[in-house]
Amino acid sequence: MQNGQADYPKLPADHPFRKHSQNLSALISGLRQAERMHKQVIRQGDAPAVAFSRRMHSLMVGMIAEARLRKIIYDPQGFNGRERKLIARSKSQIERWKAAVDFAFRRQYAVPMHLEIRDSSVDPTIISRYEIILDMLEDDLKPIIEGRNKTAHGQWVWELNNPETEFKGRAENPLNYLAILRRGEMIDSLAEMVHILIVSEPAFQRDFDRLYGKVIATRRIIDGNDYPQFETKIRGSMQQRIRSVIQDEVR
Repeated sequence: MQNGQADYPKLPADHPFRKHSQNLSALISGLRQAERMHKQVIRQGDAPAVAFSRRMHSLMVGMIAEARLRKIIYDPQGFNGRERKLIARSKSQIERWKAAVDFAFRRQYAVPMHLEIRDSSVDPTIISRYEIILDMLEDDLKPIIEGRNKTAHGQWVWELNNPETEFKGRAENPLNYLAILRRGEMIDSLAEMVHILIVSEPAFQRDFDRLYGKVIATRRIIDGNDYPQFETKIRGSMQQRIRSVIQDEVR
């Protein structure tokens, strides 16, 4: 996952955008470590360690989704202070993402607050893109955020309802390595699309189809159904290295 750092040389060192960017960079470094450790225990065939690594790896991806949004919101080329405060009032992370998209479309296409974007005189193609992004946030990003919350709140075996007053049922099995990796790629594409929309309408028009295509391509393989082949391949490479070491020692 890339951190999408922009070059703003005139920003002071203590500007919130710089601090949020540094947080994101640190999380991405942590994600790299989680990925390496996850692959290592897969190679070793350590089932308990794989189960734990799946949860920690998935948790890192969800944390990065949150950090990306903070960085996007504080980009100095984007929202003003009032817009940031309004976005912060949203009750959940996914609602903040949706609010950021809504404010960005209003800003770029001069849609007043009292009018629904869908009911405005904006070009139908633009309205369609607005709806596509909201649908992607709901269908693709929301499950990642919700999964992160359940993992972070310790609902590893049994899930609770929102008030945490009763159990809903057994928790789903943790995602495999490829499913987690591809959710990270999905966040990258969605975050880049939203960020570009906020800071540059011409760039949004230019890059929308490319980024949307990446989302669609990732969505087709996001469940990681090819994981058994992946596991066999990397465990086979580990066994090959072991055999090579043994042969060298014999010689």
